[in-house]
Amino acid sequence: MRVQPDPSERFAGELRAAEDRLRAAGLGGRRAFVALARHLAARLGLAPELWPDGPDAPPSAQLERLPLSPELDLFGLAYERFFSDLWKGERGQFFTPRPLVELVADLAQLRPGDRVLDPTCGSGGFLVAALARGADPDGIEVDPDLVALARLNVALHGGNPRAVVAADFFAAPDDGDRWDAILANPPFSVEVSDPQVLRRYALADGRARVGSDILFVEAALARLKPGGRLVTVLPYTVLSGAPFAGARAWIDAVAVREAVVSLPEGMFRPFGGTPTRACVVALRKRPAEVRPMLAAVIENPGYDTRRQTFRRTEPDELVGLRMHLRGAAYARASRVPDAGWIPEEALATTAIAPGVPVFSLGDRADLVKGRTPFDPGAPVTVVDFADVDKGTGEVVDARVEPAGACDGVPFQEGDLLFGRMRPELNNVVLATRPRAGLPEQMAGSGEWVRLRPRGQAAFTLLALRSRFARDQLVVTGGQTRPRARVEDIAGLALPDPGPAARAALDALLTETYAERLRLRQRLAAVDTLYERFGRGELDADALLAAVATLRAEP
Repeated sequence: MRVQPDPSERFAGELRAAEDRLRAAGLGGRRAFVALARHLAARLGLAPELWPDGPDAPPSAQLERLPLSPELDLFGLAYERFFSDLWKGERGQFFTPRPLVELVADLAQLRPGDRVLDPTCGSGGFLVAALARGADPDGIEVDPDLVALARLNVALHGGNPRAVVAADFFAAPDDGDRWDAILANPPFSVEVSDPQVLRRYALADGRARVGSDILFVEAALARLKPGGRLVTVLPYTVLSGAPFAGARAWIDAVAVREAVVSLPEGMFRPFGGTPTRACVVALRKRPAEVRPMLAAVIENPGYDTRRQTFRRTEPDELVGLRMHLRGAAYARASRVPDAGWIPEEALATTAIAPGVPVFSLGDRADLVKGRTPFDPGAPVTVVDFADVDKGTGEVVDARVEPAGACDGVPFQEGDLLFGRMRPELNNVVLATRPRAGLPEQMAGSGEWVRLRPRGQAAFTLLALRSRFARDQLVVTGGQTRPRARVEDIAGLALPDPGPAARAALDALLTETYAERLRLRQRLAAVDTLYERFGRGELDADALLAAVATLRAEP
């Protein structure tokens, strides 16, 4: 059965083609974007006084080919996909994916009649979501072209377009506690250095330059009514970075944390945005009831975060978390009393049943610190993450480098290697050389954590590869590539079946790994024989004899 194209992707494809036609007609950059916005506004029947000032598209641009659909955020998609270089590098502005907009609006618990503000509203996605929930939204945006776009978007969805104003949120007059809720995806980590602006904020703390992220939270909380809700997207480092510790303490003093959602690396990458890891924080201005915080982790948002173009994937955990807010099950979310700021830490747990004995990994393997120098005259067997069978914990490939060219982490055969970057991928392996003839010196990725087993290496690998280990690890380090903390690995508590069962499991695994290595080497030998035959190095009789020899080997 033929799969029907996604309407948003069809519209995006036509936008890209329209961009090319506008360039060919001599319109580029902002002039082309204005021409597009005017064309869409005319076809949608929006009042001409709302149209942005600028040129109309010539007939040769054929903008009438753009498909219109009531189910699409047309102006948001135009902002996201059309001439993407217009906004992204200037003020840290990035399109907020529609599923994330909906999650933020759900976390804000909007009610009909609520006064809602988006102080960095871009194309107006949060304003449209607020209108859909019966709220009364206002928008602030510093870019005049985006102000015009947001007004069109609001008008298209039945709101008051004049509620969107052009202003710099940080420098705008403090209107006092007027709003019931503030929803936002503010520009990330933009430097604020205007002395007149900085002196208004306690979190500036007399400094000459301050990042915008925390100043935004203070400015937003000041404009909320007591008990009002702020739900905002922030860089993940706000949750875990030491420089933000004072700001986190200040926020906890003036607001109650209701939810913190960890987002994956690359959340904004398919939309022309930053690869920076982000999070969603929901706060309620004090005085407010203190309830257990919702801690949640999103790994799969319903599209491929590694690509620079949008491609849908499964599962869609943004939808899963939204359903969880309505009572459905979602594995990586829970309300946790007395939780800290980091969702992964709040959710860290173990599936080990009560009463099952455990051992500490540090009692069975030593964490090896420091770097053993290479012999500069000898080559090195290099094992990286791609060389590991993630299903079995075996090294299945390796490459050889000169010692002087290798800058990886040195280790030796028999070491346990734990890949601390994205540990859910289970890059955990017992260091071995996957084929004969490889150099004795070994090294690999700088993300390997090296452990030396105190015996029963195969059993220890089994325990370290288990879900019991992964469930306990807190993944926080690294804003763009989340990592487990090295110091947590040795403290892992893992099921202990006792000396006899440990020894039996280790013996069975050791035999099995040896047999798998023998079979992999046999397969490699068969490949080599066939290639030699194809190159004319062996005739058919010699090939048959070699195969018979391989089959006779034990």
